[in-house]
Amino acid sequence: MTGLEVDYPDKSHKTPPFRLMLPEEDYTNSSNGPVPYFIAPTKFFHILEKTLTSDESGILKLSWNGFCEHALPHEGSNITLVDWLGYTWECHFDFGDPAKKTCQTTGQWLDICKKHQLVEGITVKSGITHSLDNKVIHLKISPLIGVRTTLIGPRVASGCKAFYQTENYFLL
Repeated sequence: MTGLEVDYPDKSHKTPPFRLMLPEEDYTNSSNGPVPYFIAPTKFFHILEKTLTSDESGILKLSWNGFCEHALPHEGSNITLVDWLGYTWECHFDFGDPAKKTCQTTGQWLDICKKHQLVEGITVKSGITHSLDNKVIHLKISPLIGVRTTLIGPRVASGCKAFYQTENYFLL
């Protein structure tokens, strides 16, 4: 925001993981008003709730019928999972058996489980924002009480600027 170069996190540790998705808006005058933050979509074409089992720490297994059939590509491909904080994770979607009865997500799914401590019994909601052939899937755990912290920078005439922090609590 200030135009000064900053030290970036070491990508080998992926902390925070990869990149944070921000809403696409015009930030030409970004020194005034709230600092942008991730805004999760509120409308989805298809939604799936899945309670994790003990054998899904490295591979997310789903039934092909229903959500996957209507929402995801009909062939193996790379997909992006976006968690409830806006972080993106690169994964691979493919079929678990030749008859297309199950599908599986691999790649950084294991990293998602480790970072967010997803274990057996936790319910994960998946949603897509287009009607079919989606390669971006939004994830969140259910239920989730979230805290959104926003930095607000008022307009000032001098070169220095004070920021104020606000917190909003919400249930996802």
